[in-house]
Amino acid sequence: MMKKKIIAVFSLMLAICTLFSSCADTINFTELYSAENADSKYHTASSDTEKIAQSDYAELYIDKTTYTVNVKDKTNSYIWKSLPDRSNATACAFSLTLCTADGTYSLNTQDNSVAFSAATYEKAENSVTVHYVLSDKAETAKKAYEDITRDDIYVAFSVTYTLSEQTLTADIDLAELKCTKNAFISQLSFLPCFGASYDDSVQDYILVPDGAGAVMHTDVTDVSTNSVSIDVYGADPYLGNGENTASATVPVFGIKRNNNAFAAVITDGDALATIKASRKTFDEPSKANAEFTVTPVKTAENGKTYRGTTYEGNITVVYKFLSDSDADYSGMAYAAREEFIKNGTLPYEAYSDNSGSIPFFITVIGSQDGETLTTIQQTLDIIDALKSKGIDNIQLNFKGLLSGGYAQKNLYNANILKDAGGKSAYSQLYGYAASRNYTVYTDVNIFSTSKSYNTSDRLTTVDGESAVYSLKNDLAYRNYSESRLSTRIGSEVSAIGASKRNEELYSATKDYTMYLTPVEKVTSKLSAFLSGDIADICSAFSVSDAGYILSSSDKTDRQTAKNTVAAEIKTLSNHGSMSVKGGNIYTLYGADFVAETEFDTFYPEGNAYEPVPFVQSIIHGSTLYGGKAIDAADPLYKYDMLQFVEYGAMPSFEWVYDASSIFCYDGYLLSERITEISAFYEKANDALKGVSDCAITEHRKITQNSDGKSITGVYCTSYSNGTQIYVNYTGSTVVTPENIVIGAYDFIKVER
Repeated sequence: MMKKKIIAVFSLMLAICTLFSSCADTINFTELYSAENADSKYHTASSDTEKIAQSDYAELYIDKTTYTVNVKDKTNSYIWKSLPDRSNATACAFSLTLCTADGTYSLNTQDNSVAFSAATYEKAENSVTVHYVLSDKAETAKKAYEDITRDDIYVAFSVTYTLSEQTLTADIDLAELKCTKNAFISQLSFLPCFGASYDDSVQDYILVPDGAGAVMHTDVTDVSTNSVSIDVYGADPYLGNGENTASATVPVFGIKRNNNAFAAVITDGDALATIKASRKTFDEPSKANAEFTVTPVKTAENGKTYRGTTYEGNITVVYKFLSDSDADYSGMAYAAREEFIKNGTLPYEAYSDNSGSIPFFITVIGSQDGETLTTIQQTLDIIDALKSKGIDNIQLNFKGLLSGGYAQKNLYNANILKDAGGKSAYSQLYGYAASRNYTVYTDVNIFSTSKSYNTSDRLTTVDGESAVYSLKNDLAYRNYSESRLSTRIGSEVSAIGASKRNEELYSATKDYTMYLTPVEKVTSKLSAFLSGDIADICSAFSVSDAGYILSSSDKTDRQTAKNTVAAEIKTLSNHGSMSVKGGNIYTLYGADFVAETEFDTFYPEGNAYEPVPFVQSIIHGSTLYGGKAIDAADPLYKYDMLQFVEYGAMPSFEWVYDASSIFCYDGYLLSERITEISAFYEKANDALKGVSDCAITEHRKITQNSDGKSITGVYCTSYSNGTQIYVNYTGSTVVTPENIVIGAYDFIKVER
């Protein structure tokens, strides 16, 4: 049975016309349907199963009552099920939203297909394909597609499950999906209850890709993190979505149950995904899954609803099963890394560096708000100052060098600023750096332009506004957050937070509004730029925007946009060395350095929701990376330095040469901080120089000292060559159960 809930009633003729209209035209949705009187047996895992395939490590089963699949991990005989063991009215294999001229329909495979005997399956070698026909009526679900009219509610699609070694691949080809004529799918929830559980133990958690990654403990509650939603690659600017949302640079999540775990890697449709996770409630189990925006739909302020471009490719999620010592977030990261290498997202060959020291990554700001802060000659002085302190492996990013300065003009019309020294001086800088094996990156925005510059190549959102994003001003005042690093520093964070900085000492500009260029125009414009004068001088670029921002358009769905950007990034990397900021995973294949990888989380950290270096564990050994520039005047800067070492990140700083003409402070003046910064680099170099080409094999929190007493704020990162690095954020010397002595606010390297 279906219950009709009428939200509003509009002209039926108008609704029909809008569904024939092109993308970005208005659509008026009039009705919402949802299930009623669901039979619980179709929502609960049954014992009526059939073995489909097996490997040395796992077995694949089909549940013949619910038409869902189970996977048995043979190591511990643990069974991962698509539905929970306890009755749950909302549990299903898939759910979706169907938009028609008559209204919006919320359908799921259990109530709208299996309950109507409209689901079937067919077996093949190592795989099973389940065919679903969803409708609001049993008689409609039995119809042939040719007999479906616009008055029928109808969706037919198939999902193929393939078992290989310790991996289950679930795939839907949307090109083969059929639905009511002139209708479309807006949202698709993919295996929302796979691995769900009502029985969480103290060691169980969900791994979500919030920032660097976070462990969401499931045996506790925390109102701020009981339910989280994370957009893969951030919100879509084309939809006019706000930037203040959680975003992921990798399309991965995972679940750990006792000594068993899986990592789920979205390999197709990743740019459409939102990863959702929630702790159990009285009615719902703890669970995590991905939901996909197949067709973007947004209601504007004028009350009209707009439709974006429909994605018609595949949606594929790869579940990689882990057990015993591998069943943790480090094991999930390693499994995801293997998948990214396999599908060509990350390079097969590991990073290699014979320099004998780790890079020191420095960004200098050339011009901001029309003021020259660092000239090319002054940049040479900065390099000489670093050399005098024994820092010889320098990677320098010149930011604010092109027309517009910090808030850059359109890349394709930009020039090197004369006030900074012009092309001739920059060419000399390149020659100087090359003779000493330094890398000098020119900071560029590929598809964003300062609002201060007029351009005809602006991306327009679905509701007719210019698509923008806010470029944060690094020199602006940044409020201190007492929640930051709270799990590592503990109660001491409040005392540190009492040391506030004077807001009057900072630039008045908080951020800059940047216009976006449609992705369809990026290819030709980037080609023109690489054929121009600047590219003749520069052999290395640092991409500021593409690693942070991904936008669809009225002509291009978001997945296709991702593929386009990935291809252009590879083209740019073929020109020479390349650095990428932010680090959306699809931009990293040709990157020599990933700047500003995230260490923190969007949702507040605490004992129930702990940040972990999950993203860093995926990419370490494939490419070098840093974090957001260490602010040496921040009360937390010593802790930032420790976190760089814990996360295996290269020391990263940002400077201006002279603050006389702007509001600034000594955290960005090399002359004020070079002694302590160089001392940190020397020690970090000793710890990290031997592990740059190694994978992170384990990251863990040390919870007891050698006397068995509980401790906090001590972590250990292990690498594939046997090296372990212990970091102590506390103000006391700590002796670990392995008798490793770590000084207060210090770190130590142990080679096995």
